[in-house]
Amino acid sequence: GNVVTFVMKYENCTFPEAIKQLADKAGVALPEMEYSEEAKRRETRRQRLLEVNKEAAKFYFYQLRTPHGAKAKEYLDKRQLSDEVRKNFGLGYAPVRGEELLAYLRQKGFSDDLIRDVGLAKIDERRGTTTQFWNRVMFPIIDLRGNVIAFGGRVLDDSKPKYINTSDTLVYKKSNGVFAMNLAKNANGNQFILVEGYMDVIALHQAGFTNAVAGLGTALTSEQAQLLSRYASEILISYDADEAGQKAAARALSIFKKTNAKIKVLHLSGGKDPDEIIKNYGVEKMKAIITGAANEVEFALLREHNKYDVASDDGKRQYLQA
Repeated sequence: GNVVTFVMKYENCTFPEAIKQLADKAGVALPEMEYSEEAKRRETRRQRLLEVNKEAAKFYFYQLRTPHGAKAKEYLDKRQLSDEVRKNFGLGYAPVRGEELLAYLRQKGFSDDLIRDVGLAKIDERRGTTTQFWNRVMFPIIDLRGNVIAFGGRVLDDSKPKYINTSDTLVYKKSNGVFAMNLAKNANGNQFILVEGYMDVIALHQAGFTNAVAGLGTALTSEQAQLLSRYASEILISYDADEAGQKAAARALSIFKKTNAKIKVLHLSGGKDPDEIIKNYGVEKMKAIITGAANEVEFALLREHNKYDVASDDGKRQYLQA
C-alpha cells in the first residue's frame, strides 16, 4: 500500500489518525477551514501541555542521576532494575524540594496555569503554587505517538499513598490509558500480558517479556479492553495472586467478553506478582506459568477449588456443588 495504509496497519489506527500522525511528522498543516476558532485554541493548548510534560520528564530523568536522586537510585537498585530498562522507561525522580521543578518549567517559559492544567502543580490561595509530586520515583506515561501525557509517582518508603497519579487533563484520560503500550504494541507477537502495576510491567520487560502492559486506573475499563484488543488477539491476565487480585481478574474477564480477544488467566505460584516470581525463581518459571495459562472455565474452577478443603469428603462435595 501507500504511506497512509502502512501507518494504519503498523499503528493499527484509523485513516484520520494516520493522516494526523503523518502531517505532524512532516510538519504539514492540515486544512483548518472546518475547525472553529475554539477548536484551534484547544489544539494549541493541548500542544503546550504536551510540551510541559516533555520538559518535566527530562527534569525528573536528570534528577535521578544527580546526588539528589541517590535514595531513588538505591530503591531502583534494590528492585534490580538495569540502567537500560530505566532509560527505556524514562524513569526519574521528583526531588523533595518541589520548587525546583517549578523554577525549571518557568525558566522554560511555561506559566503556572499551564503547569497546573497538566497536573504537575496545585494552586492554593494560602500556599501559592505547589508541586503534585515530590520525593518519589517517577514513571512517565507515554501515548502511542510517543508523547508524555501523564506521570505516576511512587514513594521510597512504606508511607501512603504508595502511588500518586496524574488526574485527568486535556491530554490524558486515565480510563483510556495503558502503561507501556508504546513499547509493547510492536513487540507483542499478537499477545499482551496485562498486569496490575508499573513495577510488574518493568520487571517483565527486563526479563524479556516485552509485551507486558498495565491499566492506569484502579480497575480495568472497557476503553482499555477495546484498545488492547485492537493490537492483539490474545490477552493474558496476570493480576496479583491475593483475593483482591483474583476478583479483579474475574471482573476483567467479563469486560473482555465484549471484545474479540481470546482471554486467559495466569495462575501465579511462588509469588504474589510477576516481579516476585521472576526474582525468586527466574524467567523459566514465568515462561511455564504463561504456557499453563487457564481459560475462563479453568480459571473459574480453580477459584472455587481454592475455597474448599478438597482433601476431605465434605470439602469435595462443597467444591462439586459450587
